[in-house]
Amino acid sequence: MSFAVTPRTWRRLGGFCEDYTGYGGEDTDLGFTARERGIDLVWVGGADAYHQHHPVSDPPREHVADIVRNATVFHQRWGVWPMEGWLAAFEREGLVVHTDGRWRLPATSA
Repeated sequence: MSFAVTPRTWRRLGGFCEDYTGYGGEDTDLGFTARERGIDLVWVGGADAYHQHHPVSDPPREHVADIVRNATVFHQRWGVWPMEGWLAAFEREGLVVHTDGRWRLPATSA
């Protein structure tokens, strides 16, 4: 995700929620906060954005614990599950379980 905001808009957003740790969910949470506070999304065609290269995996297995934890934080805040594609892929691989409406690491990994 790449975004730019004015200092005034950043103050309206309140910054990133600090309940998230590690990888995943914090950017989507910021987007939900912007929507909730009536902050419009504006596309700026041709704007330059830079990103540091790093290896990626799909699904990002190396971040499974972070993603489950942060998805739970997101769900508690917004009532919906983020990153459902990754969570479902993790479930197919036996890395997470979905029971009682919650995503969890298997008991042997928790």
